[in-house]
Amino acid sequence: MQIGCTEMHPIILGVIIIELILLGAQWAYYLERPLQGNRIWFILFLLLLLLLNIINGFFPNPILDIPLYLQYIFRNGLAFLTIAYFPFQFFKKLQIIKKEFTQRTKIHFLLILPYPIVFLITYSAVQDLEKAHRYSIFVPGFNNLIMITLIGKAIWNVSKKKIVKIAPSKDQFALIMLISWLFIYPGIHLNWGKAIETVIINLGPTAFNAMLLFNCIKTFRYEQELLLQLNSYAPQEDVIILNCRIYMLSDREKEIAILLCYRLKRQQVADKLFISVRTVDKHVERIFLKTGVSTREKLLEKLNKLS
Repeated sequence: MQIGCTEMHPIILGVIIIELILLGAQWAYYLERPLQGNRIWFILFLLLLLLLNIINGFFPNPILDIPLYLQYIFRNGLAFLTIAYFPFQFFKKLQIIKKEFTQRTKIHFLLILPYPIVFLITYSAVQDLEKAHRYSIFVPGFNNLIMITLIGKAIWNVSKKKIVKIAPSKDQFALIMLISWLFIYPGIHLNWGKAIETVIINLGPTAFNAMLLFNCIKTFRYEQELLLQLNSYAPQEDVIILNCRIYMLSDREKEIAILLCYRLKRQQVADKLFISVRTVDKHVERIFLKTGVSTREKLLEKLNKLS
């Protein structure tokens, strides 16, 4: 089942729509907090995945003027870039992998380069694009297996150093996503179809981004609640003055009440108003009596809210 005259399966279209929504959410979060620079890597990852799905939906298509073998090479090259090379850069930017690891694994990227050569040689031998595609994908597949093994070892070493072990971390969750991508290679070789291939490629990243956004929403709600709590205890002088009138405090009591709400000590209040500490205590006693409280915290809570 395809959409229009393209090779796009409805599942691919659905995945593209979901990823556009996730991309918009990640971009909104990045604009809200531009100082979190690593967020841009999540956005780039989604953009690559989105481009891959769009290309996968349109290629290969015999109707197009582009030679089919070039369509295969372009589509698969982008796929291998997305699921093999980019995760390495992703973990590198998150400082999960060290510099020595980077030096050791540079050679493995060269395993992606022989793919077009192997594809063209296989195609020349069998004269079948689909068979050439199915057999040549094991070259980058082997590369991906090596990269995931090394990244997994790096993450394992990091997790072993953690004293408190809780639910799977963001890095471990991302590793699970990468491992799930290994199933794409037997899927292509056994010709499971575009729909299953699309699910294998996108299920992990979609769940990963959904988890990130869920954590972001939780963090945002917590910060909002904390901000409201802090605001409720931050003195709002206009509100305090209004409540002082409601509780019928005298001018001197109002002055002392405001200073108490700003958390000044008895001696500080006395020095500021040029009165004795004993006089301050008498005024405080009357303020507490009129407002019906017994502590400064309760006084701030009561006077800082609109009655």
